Amino acid sequence: MSVPTKDQWSSQAYQHSAAFVPKLAGKVVQWLDLQKDDVVLDIGCGDGVLDAQFADILSQGSGSLHGVDSSPKMIQAAKVAVGDAGNCMFEVIDCTELASVPGLQDGHFTKVFSNAAMHWILKPQEKRTEFFRSVREALAPGGTFVFEMGGLGNVSEMRMALLMATARRIGLEKAQQVDPWFFPDEDWLTTVMEEEVGGWKIERIEREWRPTKADKGGVEGWLRLMGQSFFDAVPGTEREECIRETVDVARSVCANPSGGEMLSYLSSLPNQIWRYSGDVADFVDGQIEKVADVVRTTLSSSPWIPDNIRPSPPPQNPILIVDASRLGMLQAWVVRNKVVIGVGAVALGLISYRVYKNTRHHRKSRKARRSKRNGGRVEVVVIAGSPDLPLTKSLALDLERKGFMVYIVCGGSEDESCVQNISRPDIRSLTVDVTNPPSATLAIERFAAFLKAPYSPVPRARPDHISLRAILLIPALNYQTSPIATIPPSSFADVFNTHLLHPIVTIQAFLPLLTARLHPVGEKQTPPKVLVFTPSIISSINPPFHAPEATVCSALAAFTEVLTAELRPLSIPVTHIQLGTFDFSSFTPIKSPAGDQVLPASSWPENARMAYGRNFVVQNESAISGGKVRGMKGSSLKYLHNAVFDVIDGSNTSSTVRIGLGASVYGFVGRWAPRSLVTWMMGMRKVDELSSWQSSSSEGSLNESDDGETSPQDFVTIPPDSRIVANVWKEP
Repeated sequence: MSVPTKDQWSSQAYQHSAAFVPKLAGKVVQWLDLQKDDVVLDIGCGDGVLDAQFADILSQGSGSLHGVDSSPKMIQAAKVAVGDAGNCMFEVIDCTELASVPGLQDGHFTKVFSNAAMHWILKPQEKRTEFFRSVREALAPGGTFVFEMGGLGNVSEMRMALLMATARRIGLEKAQQVDPWFFPDEDWLTTVMEEEVGGWKIERIEREWRPTKADKGGVEGWLRLMGQSFFDAVPGTEREECIRETVDVARSVCANPSGGEMLSYLSSLPNQIWRYSGDVADFVDGQIEKVADVVRTTLSSSPWIPDNIRPSPPPQNPILIVDASRLGMLQAWVVRNKVVIGVGAVALGLISYRVYKNTRHHRKSRKARRSKRNGGRVEVVVIAGSPDLPLTKSLALDLERKGFMVYIVCGGSEDESCVQNISRPDIRSLTVDVTNPPSATLAIERFAAFLKAPYSPVPRARPDHISLRAILLIPALNYQTSPIATIPPSSFADVFNTHLLHPIVTIQAFLPLLTARLHPVGEKQTPPKVLVFTPSIISSINPPFHAPEATVCSALAAFTEVLTAELRPLSIPVTHIQLGTFDFSSFTPIKSPAGDQVLPASSWPENARMAYGRNFVVQNESAISGGKVRGMKGSSLKYLHNAVFDVIDGSNTSSTVRIGLGASVYGFVGRWAPRSLVTWMMGMRKVDELSSWQSSSSEGSLNESDDGETSPQDFVTIPPDSRIVANVWKEP
């Protein structure tokens, strides 16, 4: 808007084809932060649409506005837009010649503003540094220059259409000479203002792409208004043809599939602040003002100065009462609590991710592979566990429902009867007497021959090869709960034999089957998985009075690690399933009897009762005793079934899987919590007095302490309560 040679502008044409320009100035006006007492210079003010808004603010105080533009028509339109506002004046001035206007170089403007004009003003190369120098001289020390202009790449499609159409008629060099625009980038502006001109401090500079829908005049109206200097350079006989060619090209490029035409406005500086560097002057002024205030305050309170010449004290700074809206209060709270909000956002993201992952996990389709030849079952799972255990029954029924052929290892006729009572055709017994090695070897060989031979589910169906997918090792899960001193050596031997040695011998019997090729040579064979199940709550924290379970489970965990290391080179994965508490109410009677292997509390010696009785009772009454969280129902078996299937099908390749209520929590507590804190939470307290020594030939127990006094209240009678010794794996 600053080209002085010819007034090409028309306020009517501008409103018809470029009315969106002042509407895009929201950001730059915000950064101007106009106050009622500001003295503003608007460079390239145009038709005064923004100045009318500025006038309303300045009229509330002592502020004023001086608008300059090279177009008399636009200056007249600006005067009409502002009206009779006494604080505004407009003047026709070539903005490249600001230095020649003395009234604009006296440094009395607090703010200088320019919107969508400087890419016209800076076209003459020799005037660029002079322009920025003249703006600097117009500003008061510490003043602000806020401007918006077209950036590098602005309206590139329109500019290309104008250059191509014009260059075909007058040549490219002349077409570039009549190009009225200069679109710099951020680096150029920074270099010129801070280094070449000097005295500027750039606080903010940005470039923003703003695709804008054309006004009512469309692409043609915009080209006739903004590109008039191109068309004026074309001979009159070819001018209209050049316009039509330019419009056709621009329309094809700017056409919007949704309707209308889009212009690619690329604002190099949508919201910049350029501040004149008066830091030294500001510092000096501030120090002088402080000294003056101190002197004035001292003199105003001195009694020896006559009243008629005593200065009044400096005015107190007014206390501003801010009526903050809810939005403002919310924004202030966010600024004060960034850390809390950040942590909350991260936590919310993690929770959302876990919910999404769990939802996908539960919706996953879990079915065993079927034969392509006959549609029958071809994947076999062996469960090496007692058939009367609720865990064995639950896993067998679920795997059979998912399409596996399930074989439960049986040691005798009683186990086979339990399997038959399940009454499922694809849950079968596999008799392997591991206490008789020759018999066990023959049983494994027969089972291997069955796996190698083609299998047909029904007569006259096409046979197919079946594959062993997994072996599930489930040791006995009922353990004696009692102090070590009260457990007979024979009970320890029985527990180690049935709970530790028997599982080890069982998996040892199946190792030749695991490490052999059962499929014909040439066919791809998926190695079977080995899953070892152990209860993890007690073995994680090793509480008092649970020596058998803690010892056996720790030994099985070590055995599983060694087995994993030996089978890893053979690509046979071993997974340790560490179990929490589950709801087995559908697999157990309403009231389960106490385990047969439990030593009754009534058979404890008197000295054991006095030494361990109180802590034993309190611990078993605590909320976290017995391998479960008292008062809370166990986890649903669905989670266990899904976890086992995911290990079998290979979607979960972890070497250790914790599943069930309390498994992860107790594992964390056992790893990180102090042992003394865990025992204290379970009710363990110091025993102050012990019973007197008594020989093995003594009858009964002495109720006297070491000083010979009788203390009948120093021991606790322990009733043979089944709740104390109940097995969590058999209780509902």
